[in-house]
Amino acid sequence: MARCNFCDASFEAGPGDLLLVCPYCGTAQTVDGVKFKDHYMIRCHFDQTESQRTLLDWLSKQLGVPEDLAAKARFVGYKQIWYPMWISRVDARSDYHGQGRDANFHGRWPQYPGAYKRYTYFWKPESGTFTRRHEIKIAAVAGIDEDVRDHPIPTRAKEFFSHSHAEEFDGEVLHSQITVEQAKEMAKKIAFDKQTALIMQEVDKIDSRTDNIDVGETYLVHVPVWELEFKYGNSRYLASVAASTGYVIESKYPRSLTFRAMGLGFGFIMLAVGGMMIAMADGFIPNILGLGLGLGNVTGGILAALGLVLLYKGASRKEAKEKI
Repeated sequence: MARCNFCDASFEAGPGDLLLVCPYCGTAQTVDGVKFKDHYMIRCHFDQTESQRTLLDWLSKQLGVPEDLAAKARFVGYKQIWYPMWISRVDARSDYHGQGRDANFHGRWPQYPGAYKRYTYFWKPESGTFTRRHEIKIAAVAGIDEDVRDHPIPTRAKEFFSHSHAEEFDGEVLHSQITVEQAKEMAKKIAFDKQTALIMQEVDKIDSRTDNIDVGETYLVHVPVWELEFKYGNSRYLASVAASTGYVIESKYPRSLTFRAMGLGFGFIMLAVGGMMIAMADGFIPNILGLGLGLGNVTGGILAALGLVLLYKGASRKEAKEKI
């Protein structure tokens, strides 16, 4: 349990929670009772009914969904979770010196334009500067679903946090398990890694670099997500819908018997055709298609691989998972 330093109310908090949100007065505060002012939210625009309707409409358009899913699906559980996210705006400049790998080509093939018999590699000095502004997002709780964690946040629509707004939908507001100082350090490291990725697009190895990384505005934003559960037949399926935009973040759902039968049928055909093309290219059976060795093997391999994928999709009874 924790006690609010501003309204003196007691409320639940876990041992890993470091920035608390009072469910009575809505004040964000550290475990030492210091008020945190840069606390925002993304307003909820889709209630439970609208989110359920949006989900069913989206599911009905997915490949292989049973035609009667929207009519026979029955919602058996729902809750609105307000996930805390740290947002940092980071200005970064990186000056680098490195080595890029280049090649010299020797012995042009006269019968193959643009082809050479051999080539040699050499290192070429490279240098440059990358200046970027990054908006870094960090999940403030552990164990958050990766699809929810990575879903875009419309930060321009943020407004100061109102706990009464969350209470309108009986929402559960999660505390942050990361302090603002920790969030800034993590944002600085992520920005450094992003700058490194930019540099490595230009060079193969870095000899030296100078980085100026400035972590600017950092704030906590709570994002509402509807966690829904519906039943179809004897199985239950989970889905996450963004309460602010109505986007389906992710959803599991069944595949119809017709879809599975088609998957098995096309899978067998593609696997058979792919195997036949490989056999003809390798000379095991007469090459009635006139395929070259390389073309037959590559095309046949692709068809065979696609066939195996379709066979797996058709044979598997595991529910499908789709995300936008």
